[in-house]
Amino acid sequence: MLKIFRYAILPLFLLPLIIFNAQDDLPPPLSTCPQDIIDEALTNIGTYTPSDAVGFITLADSRFTLNDQPFIVQGINYYPSAYPWRRFLAETDLDILQTDLALMHDTGFNTLRIFLWNTALFNCPGSGAVPNWGVFQRLDGIIRTAGNAGFRLIVTLNDLPDMIDYPLYENPVHTQLQTTFIVERYRDEAAILAWDVRNEGDIDYGSKQGYIGTEFNRERVLAWLGDTADLVRRVDANHLITAGWLNDAEATAPYVDFVSFHHWEDTDSFRNRLNTIREGTDKPILVQEFGYSTFRMSPEEQAENIRQIILESQTQDLLGWMIWTAFDFPLDRSCFPSPCLSEDNAEHHFGIWNSDYAPKPALDAIADLLVD
Repeated sequence: MLKIFRYAILPLFLLPLIIFNAQDDLPPPLSTCPQDIIDEALTNIGTYTPSDAVGFITLADSRFTLNDQPFIVQGINYYPSAYPWRRFLAETDLDILQTDLALMHDTGFNTLRIFLWNTALFNCPGSGAVPNWGVFQRLDGIIRTAGNAGFRLIVTLNDLPDMIDYPLYENPVHTQLQTTFIVERYRDEAAILAWDVRNEGDIDYGSKQGYIGTEFNRERVLAWLGDTADLVRRVDANHLITAGWLNDAEATAPYVDFVSFHHWEDTDSFRNRLNTIREGTDKPILVQEFGYSTFRMSPEEQAENIRQIILESQTQDLLGWMIWTAFDFPLDRSCFPSPCLSEDNAEHHFGIWNSDYAPKPALDAIADLLVD
């Protein structure tokens, strides 16, 4: 009504066009499900049975502890070589998962970071949190199998969110309900070390040089982070909370239990990053992602860079370190759905194993630095 009054002095033949454009600016309505479909999904998903992992990771004197013993994260950001990114929840084969877990565990890794995105996990967002029960059962298997294999997990929420129609940072109700559903389902799973509320949310307010297209300011993103961390805490008193930021990690400190940052440069800049973070907070710090692509450097150079960052993490007394990533990704598996073929680039070659499981020199460098 106000829009029509506002343009009342314009020729009448323009009014339908103006009204149409105003309606065209509205986001498409969220899809809904009838109640019988919702009931069927909630019945089929069943309840989650936790793994055999014993004891929740806690923080004491700025250190991770597990069953009253120190726990140092020696971890890896994980996608199976054949099931990266969108394929992870849609297709991961649990037999291949077990092979991967045995390989990583035998090497000495103790922590994995995995990534969730709500579009794969839920249907009918207009009806709230309606689980895609088949995908949740695969996720159940991933988490339980990893826990039974001796791993602790950092589970990243809100990966690949809607940033256009119902933007994440406007905190839409259906996203809050979906987050609540995930956290409630796994709150008794001791294998989960922490919830990572958002991956590199600082990029969305322009912290990455040259990044184009952000429409969110820093205050809005951090307010959302605080609101979501509060939501997770209300639902789950068992698990720690973090947020893996790229360049502005100290900004997360008021909202998280420990600060997580990502690093892709040399050791000198690593030290500078730590100094900046420590100037902003005294909370404990985890280097949650770091890595080097053998598309850009030799495998020997990759090994040396990884070795230096691990050594510096130990010297700086961090909570631990997590490499990006376990495996290289074949070009016909990094895209989705099949059949498809990606263009080769650096993203396919960060692994410390090749896609055929052949180890790179980095594996020996890491093995020499692992601590019991």
